[in-house]
Amino acid sequence: MANSLFKKLISVDLLRRAWHLARNDTRDNFMYDSFRYADFAFRLDAYLEALAEDIERETYRPKPLYLIDVPKSSLSVRPGTVVSIEDHIVLFSVVLLIAHRLDRKLPQNVYSWRIKDKPGKKEIFKDKEFLKLPFLKRKTIERHIEITEPWYGVWPKFIQDTRYAYEQQGYKYMVVSDITAYFENINLSVLKEHLLHHLPKEPKIINFLIDILYYWSNPTTHGLTIGRGLPQGNSISSFLGNFFLLPLDKRFAKFADRYDIKYFRYMDDVKVLTKNEVTARKALFAMNEELRNLHLNIQGAKTKILEDKEIRDELINKNLDEVNDVIESINNHPKPSTQMQKQWKNDLRKIRKKVRNKNKIISGQDFRTFRRLITANTLLCDPALLDLVLKQLHKNPDARLIKSAGRYFRFLYRNRSKIGAELENILTSRTPLFAYQEAHLLMTGRYLRNPPQNIIKYARKRLRQKTVHWYIRTQSALLLSMPPLDKRQLGSFKKLFHKEKHPEIKRALAVCLVQQPIEELQKDVQTMVFSVNPLIQKTGRLFHGLLFDEEAGRNTVTSIFNNFEETYFMDRIFEIELIKNSKSYDLRKKLYSELRKIKSNLHRPLVKKRTENILEQLKCSLKK
Repeated sequence: MANSLFKKLISVDLLRRAWHLARNDTRDNFMYDSFRYADFAFRLDAYLEALAEDIERETYRPKPLYLIDVPKSSLSVRPGTVVSIEDHIVLFSVVLLIAHRLDRKLPQNVYSWRIKDKPGKKEIFKDKEFLKLPFLKRKTIERHIEITEPWYGVWPKFIQDTRYAYEQQGYKYMVVSDITAYFENINLSVLKEHLLHHLPKEPKIINFLIDILYYWSNPTTHGLTIGRGLPQGNSISSFLGNFFLLPLDKRFAKFADRYDIKYFRYMDDVKVLTKNEVTARKALFAMNEELRNLHLNIQGAKTKILEDKEIRDELINKNLDEVNDVIESINNHPKPSTQMQKQWKNDLRKIRKKVRNKNKIISGQDFRTFRRLITANTLLCDPALLDLVLKQLHKNPDARLIKSAGRYFRFLYRNRSKIGAELENILTSRTPLFAYQEAHLLMTGRYLRNPPQNIIKYARKRLRQKTVHWYIRTQSALLLSMPPLDKRQLGSFKKLFHKEKHPEIKRALAVCLVQQPIEELQKDVQTMVFSVNPLIQKTGRLFHGLLFDEEAGRNTVTSIFNNFEETYFMDRIFEIELIKNSKSYDLRKKLYSELRKIKSNLHRPLVKKRTENILEQLKCSLKK
């Protein structure tokens, strides 16, 4: 039946499944939502039903992308984008419907974004009880909802099979290439043509998808839409980008009928192995020709024919393999003995000594090893890598390093003063910073044991500068919201809140205002609820619900204190500030009891002080 998939797109059960996938995907966003979408989750069913209604009535319109330049170690940038949570949900719903059919078209030697073997097509419409929960753990989502194989399982297989062809099957030449600005140059008309060719009975859902992507494609300076590019930084674009290269896969399937080659692909990472240089050159010409047909260009400097040691250097990274083995062992032993931890740390120390260019910018395969070392030390909460990470942060603005370092610092319980001092040096130096770099350093400062006063002063200054990127101002506001605020500070934030026009900065400022006296807080919440801006409305509804809805407050308290972790508690302390004003005596009593239990587990003085203030206020209210 024609257009059967589009008719299924209005299923709320499908949208609910897509919500969990979208929220999980946002954990890797270039920019983070101030509430981690708690305001959307608070009235989840209502928002999903509204989405379904808009799709059914064909009145659904995508929202503009949030943009930020994402730095690389070479000091170049790539365009980073963030999709609204509503658009994220809708796109995931589309992919859930078309993925199984498209996956069958891809050959086995394509490793990226492949559908899991077990889930059946009808699984995505099952109304499982746990799906109704607004927040699910990542492991639950990956095990029960995600339909594609995780990267950490298929990437090693991609490298392993390529290595086997080289080491065991006699393929001594390897063609490697890099596509210039791959995601930015994907032609949407060509993508639409491919999708319609493989899903000829589903033009409505394909046109719906492409119309959204066209809306986001960058216009020229004169406003002409060129219909090119996928928004970077989300799994949907990776899935579509993976499928876009299917013609290249088919070209090399035919090429393999004539020549003895091995072809492997993971996303736009293409490797062709041959037994002689002549065939390798022919493969390179075929690749270039097919990519030109797709309106893509090979980057000449990174397109090579490798042999012998060059192939080994490209495929074999013993240091990385050793780190990955340690990480796997850590993950397989959630309650390790002291001896095991000592052995892991000793192994990691030996690998760390092999990383080159420690006094310069670590690059190439060593950079990948270095980032995995950070991951391993984060899992162990081991400060052994701290000095090297701080040294590299001064030299290297690469976004991947900044995110890895931020997670590492967050879980170190010692040396926080050293981290704060180095962050202060970077932020206050005369060296210009990328907006992405500056914002994420401010976010890292938020989780320090005791942020240096100079960082606090810096954040105040940046919050008031309207010419800087909005994400820097947002992270400044969130940093300033963490300590207990006095009457003068609250008055200052209140003025900024009412003057601010940008909705994301305004939402971040709202986090500061939760410390106000209840009478003032209720006035500002009412203002947000009746705002004409949908984002501010959502925030107002969340705040109003936590103030007046006892059941919602009780569920939130359970969620926050279940499997307590301090940084997670910090992200949600604004909700606790709201619930402490509840009219329900039983709810306030429950909150008081939970806070007393975790007080001794708080390591950050500012968070501990703030918690003590909340406990004192609750104690007074419970006596009345």
